[in-house]
Amino acid sequence: MLAHFSLLVFLVAINARRTWEEVKKIDKKIWLLLLVIFLYGFWVRNAQYWLGPHTDGYVAQESAHLWVLHGQFVKSCALGTHADCQLFEQVLAPPGFPFLIALAHLVFGIHSLNASVISAILSSLTILLAFLIAYLVFKKEEAGLYAALVFSLIPLNIINSQSGEARPAGLFFAGLALLLFILAQKNGRPAVWLAWLASLSYAIYIRQESYVLVPFFLFFLLVFNWPRIKSWFLSLLSGRPDFKGLFMVASFALFFIILQLPVLHWLLFNNPYSTYQGGKIGFLALSLKTAALPAWAFFLQFFNLSPLGSGIWHYDLLVSLVFLAAAALLFSYWKEKEHWLPWGFFGAYFLVYCMLFDGNISGTGALTGDYYRRSLMFHLPMAIIAGWGFYSFNPMKGRRFLALNLLLVFLAAASFNVISYFPFSKPGGALSYFSGRMVSREQISSVYFPGVIFQDARADKKGDRSLIYPPQDYWMAIGRIPNGCLIITSQHIVVTSDYFKDNRRQTASLSLVNDETEHLFLREVKKNECLVYIGDRLCSDPLFADRGCRFLRDNLEKKELLFTQGLLSVYKMKVK
Repeated sequence: MLAHFSLLVFLVAINARRTWEEVKKIDKKIWLLLLVIFLYGFWVRNAQYWLGPHTDGYVAQESAHLWVLHGQFVKSCALGTHADCQLFEQVLAPPGFPFLIALAHLVFGIHSLNASVISAILSSLTILLAFLIAYLVFKKEEAGLYAALVFSLIPLNIINSQSGEARPAGLFFAGLALLLFILAQKNGRPAVWLAWLASLSYAIYIRQESYVLVPFFLFFLLVFNWPRIKSWFLSLLSGRPDFKGLFMVASFALFFIILQLPVLHWLLFNNPYSTYQGGKIGFLALSLKTAALPAWAFFLQFFNLSPLGSGIWHYDLLVSLVFLAAAALLFSYWKEKEHWLPWGFFGAYFLVYCMLFDGNISGTGALTGDYYRRSLMFHLPMAIIAGWGFYSFNPMKGRRFLALNLLLVFLAAASFNVISYFPFSKPGGALSYFSGRMVSREQISSVYFPGVIFQDARADKKGDRSLIYPPQDYWMAIGRIPNGCLIITSQHIVVTSDYFKDNRRQTASLSLVNDETEHLFLREVKKNECLVYIGDRLCSDPLFADRGCRFLRDNLEKKELLFTQGLLSVYKMKVK
């Protein structure tokens, strides 16, 4: 990973001059406005740092922590503490993002907020990518500014970028690959092509579903270079083929394959998803039969609607409407092949998420709330397309009104959701707008105008419950449990967090108890005098009824109720 990342940095650095040649003619006023947009986007993304959503936000952080301490790339410590871990939980993905966090640990010291800082910074830099890509695709500086502004304002992106989630980092490298692809098409320099392949490869190391970008880029390579490809085949038929061009293509392909060997090994041999869909591997598990429901859910989500019947607030309605309306513009410029790039980027991820995830991976087609966070990869192309829409629909295109136009779009986009707050929902209904039980006007406003920066909000983050995981109750409960106790819980990672000063609490994660590990858990609970169980809904889930919950029933019993914290009940336990 060090060699791969170092090569990527080197290739991007040596191509910085060529990138500048493409953008140096941009007016200074445009750069100044872009700086203002970037600083705003940086502010809201670095206002608060926390861990979430689901387990995505802290899995990479814990993997990097244990990688540095124990030299093992694992998901978490499921029994013990970081310093004295007796049972590791295996990781489920390639190590692209944990490697970046591990570098930060080695340079700045181990701290759980390193992951959040990295995802926030890379997401902030993606604002610049949105500007550059939109400018190069549509050849309009103003469209680039609108795209940067739209990306800086997407609520779901702001919230997740604060959390240490891997997708904001993955989107940065995927966007970098798109930018370098456009530059390579423009000047054809081998160094730019190599930088494109290295960035694409690293994007895959961060989020393995980014493999969908491979056929996407191959398709546009054919579209943009079809006359040259056709000419080469004609020269082949005439008996005078250009082997130099063929050699270059083969060399680039070999370069990419070499970079991808570790992740290909994971995909083909260590991929945990290969057990689903009758043993199919990776993207071979794509299901067309059950893609309609996730597709419908993703579409509704852009307008803050959900077929799950629970209120959400993740997108700006004005931006979503402009994004949809901009689709009509594409057909008026259908001969401009570059205009199709952001739509192809969007469509590639949309296709793979609809077919591969949210119930489709197991073949059931059942819909879960997981599609909320997975749609982060749509945000860059969505911002580029909506930015082009804001520019095209604007009747005042003169540079004289540009700053005013951007300010009006900012105020309209930032305030529209607050003004149009409708606190109603239909329990169990097919559709519902976000409910007052989930968020308030003040919480919506705080996303756009946080009032703080660089705040540690791990234990007191408020907002949409579908994003906050674990809830505040867990942090508060752990803080009340005596230091040095062994805490039996489903939320094993929180216990080992460095949020608590001089933390000596140990973890016993029920989700990792099985026939092979049960003796380790039994030995550990028997030697600890302070045993505490945080009771939640885990043991009501049939998935765990015969594993950790069985161990809990067979070997431990409740001694007394120590306290309750929200929906949690904390018990002192003893061995039977």
